[in-house]
Amino acid sequence: MAQIEVVTYLPTKVGVCRVCDLTDAFRIQLREETWDVDLSALMQALEEVDAPVRFTSPFTLRGLYLMIRHGTGRLPLVIVGGRLVHAGPVGEPEELAKKIREALSGGGGRPRRSLPLRRPAYS
Repeated sequence: MAQIEVVTYLPTKVGVCRVCDLTDAFRIQLREETWDVDLSALMQALEEVDAPVRFTSPFTLRGLYLMIRHGTGRLPLVIVGGRLVHAGPVGEPEELAKKIREALSGGGGRPRRSLPLRRPAYS
């Protein structure tokens, strides 16, 4: 069975230096929270599909690679079996779940490359 990979921001706390760790000991908050991501529609769609899911942060090398490979920075990216199924905000969870099920069953035709591979032109 193909694996689902989701590239999205996950709610985290981000600090810029070691001072943040030191201030935590004194209960002073210097970290920024990234809770503005709406994951509810995405999670509803993933609950309807029975397949393993891997979450990847766009701040990692793998996340950056997947965004470049599929030619988009609109998050979340939903990738099934190496093929881009959805990019951008999730409107209707049922619609996304249907796309994922079709990709898992192989109903999308043959896989295609997201970006054409080209040789650099040397002069």
